[in-house]
Amino acid sequence: MELDGEEWSLIGWVPNTPQWLAGREKGFLDPEAVQYQCLPPIPAIVPGAVQEDLLRADWISDWNVGLDSWQCEWVEHRNWEYRRLVEIPETWEGKRILLQAKGLDYAGHVAVDGHMVAGFSGMMVPHSIDLTDALEPGKTHWLSIVFQQAPPEQGQIGYTSRSQWFKARFAYRWDWCPRMVPLGIWDQIGLRAVGPLSLERCLPTTDYDADRGLVRLAVRLDVRSEEPISASCRVKVTDDERVVADSVLPCAFGQGASETLLSLPQDLEVEAWWPNGMGERPLYDLEVSLLDATGQAADVWNGRVGFKQVTWQHCEGAPKNAEPWICAVNGKPLFLCGVNWTPIRMTYGTVTEDMYRERLALYADAGMTLLRVWGGAFLEKDCFYRLCDEMGLMVWQEFPLSSSGVDNCPPDDATALQTLATIADSFVWRRGGQASLLVWSGGNELFRLDGVPVDTGHPAIAMMAGTCARLTPEVRFVNTSPSGPSFGYSPERAGQGLHHDIHGPWQITGTLDDWRAHWDAHDAMLISEVGAPSCAALDLLEAYRGDLDLWPPTINNPLWHLRQPWWLQWDRIAPAEGFRVDEPEMARYVEVSQMEQAEALGYLVASAKGRFPACGGVMIWMGHDCFPCLANTSIVDYWGRAKPALKAIKQVLVEDRI
Repeated sequence: MELDGEEWSLIGWVPNTPQWLAGREKGFLDPEAVQYQCLPPIPAIVPGAVQEDLLRADWISDWNVGLDSWQCEWVEHRNWEYRRLVEIPETWEGKRILLQAKGLDYAGHVAVDGHMVAGFSGMMVPHSIDLTDALEPGKTHWLSIVFQQAPPEQGQIGYTSRSQWFKARFAYRWDWCPRMVPLGIWDQIGLRAVGPLSLERCLPTTDYDADRGLVRLAVRLDVRSEEPISASCRVKVTDDERVVADSVLPCAFGQGASETLLSLPQDLEVEAWWPNGMGERPLYDLEVSLLDATGQAADVWNGRVGFKQVTWQHCEGAPKNAEPWICAVNGKPLFLCGVNWTPIRMTYGTVTEDMYRERLALYADAGMTLLRVWGGAFLEKDCFYRLCDEMGLMVWQEFPLSSSGVDNCPPDDATALQTLATIADSFVWRRGGQASLLVWSGGNELFRLDGVPVDTGHPAIAMMAGTCARLTPEVRFVNTSPSGPSFGYSPERAGQGLHHDIHGPWQITGTLDDWRAHWDAHDAMLISEVGAPSCAALDLLEAYRGDLDLWPPTINNPLWHLRQPWWLQWDRIAPAEGFRVDEPEMARYVEVSQMEQAEALGYLVASAKGRFPACGGVMIWMGHDCFPCLANTSIVDYWGRAKPALKAIKQVLVEDRI
């Protein structure tokens, strides 16, 4: 039973009062409880975010405008209840009734008819909550999801070693967005009735080697059984026109949770899946049916798989201690080019499939092949990975760890490690079977206190690497990015084999001729994060400036100082182009800024591509804006429009090869 939609109400509470009131006879549905509400019921949409519901009801300002995000920060310090009626079918009598939520942000309680039933915590993992004893088949109940205040996570400047909540950190403020900490139901939610034998999770993995005539499929099952049972599993693979495989495999399950790995006994006649620009991307429907002792389907899982082989080769001229950074898919090496993927919106629960499709289509059209899902965010929604499968955009998926500035070392305390282990297990089970998956990574810019990139000597990295190796042994695990002996490129270290996977720069220093000379001398084997800033388009700047002046774009202008101070370009552009503080020329300033970014990024991509196979690839920081930045390193703006820089990159990747 799907519970997404507009049948929810949102109610604001003074912190901790719902839990306190739940012990009363009528719980917090008691009419007298209204005195403890800080906001009466308003319409709500699920999935979404508290802030979006408040904005639609005119209870808060638009955080995208001017400096109004400051006025919204109180929201994270209240309790919020999502409430709706649910009618339980009579046919669910005798079954377990589960509330299954793919994304609850962040912690709180589930309540039925005003009384707390169960707690939950964590936005990075789905939640399955047994409500059998609280919901009566044939009856109608009030279902509530009550969220506590947001945890005190760290923004961009902090201590990675103190990470413990693993709520998306970018939302606590980064250099490309304000503090806007979402709360609420951010992904799909529903009720499910299950019998004594249920298929909890399914992880398909493929092995493709056309040269050896080897094409196989394995399926890992996570099953729950109320008692030990001998059963079987039917694995069926089809395309649009034929049945590729249809096998019934015997298996046995103990009481409780069981994990089973099944391999189809025969080779499969399938076509290879290719990255964007290299060939077709056939995907096959996979149906996994869990059969009980009578041969009846007790539960069914449906998904899609693609078949590819990935190998990694050393870059030309690489030293022996370097990791291999030439990616070969189905035996063909390719130059990896793409963007670092960050959330599309601050309120990420509101991102729709159409929004994903529009952004992804821009990158695919530009000839890109790789997206690095950055560790300061989260595992994106199902449809993101499905669309990547369809478009041939491979995914470098990071676990939710990122640098912090003060220290950049992952946590090593037992509680944080256990939480991170649960998250890693969930990430791999949910996304390990995607055709588009290329790399797992421990996180962004993780270093020991002595500045050396972390490796499996750190317990958090060892745990994540072990989880990936057990569940998806064919997928490469990278400890962190960057992972080589040098964080970034430095001219004095060139030619010494010290520039492996590097980050930066993100600013143009000096002239464009200086920038070109930098890339002409470059010798890194992979540039997994690099960028150059530009202004947003003039119409977008005007739409979100509020009542503040756009001109001049300097540190002395509160609008620019308090929104995007990292990406000011005035001190370098103004003298070269003749801009004056007392002569507003915003349209020309935007044009100069965007053209400079386009020239800079087009040149660096062409330079890196020209060095292939000495250089394995480049990933631009960053793809798109989740906030209407006045200036940023993005190449797609908040409205989903390509900046000239994306068109310059397309010229290098697509048009120059035709």
